Amino acid sequence: MAKILAFDPDPEASWKTVEELGHEVFSFTDQGEALDFARETKVDISILAAPEGVDLIKHLREISSNYKVVLLSSDPDLEQVKQGIRHRVCSFLFKPIIMKEMDSCLKRALLKGKTTTKVALNL
Repeated sequence: MAKILAFDPDPEASWKTVEELGHEVFSFTDQGEALDFARETKVDISILAAPEGVDLIKHLREISSNYKVVLLSSDPDLEQVKQGIRHRVCSFLFKPIIMKEMDSCLKRALLKGKTTTKVALNL
């Protein structure tokens, strides 16, 4: 379905749920490696674990201003939510990952920025 860059500094983080949804996941625990991969490989969405993932958003947007990001957090910290909104993330999810929520979130992110109807304006 989608090619996903997943970043979480926790080496125990599992992306099995995302893979079970049919997505190809490239996971990283190091920010530098994640950025190098993003520069070399086109991905559809990035799932970034907060708070470290928030720092990556700016760098990903330098690669592409339309970079689609889902922010993932284990702690419902209001400041992280505010930062996510400022950085125009597609969605903000909390751990543990719930398959149905992740599926809906990724489907919305894939549609974000795409027009579902064609309209012609004659001005």
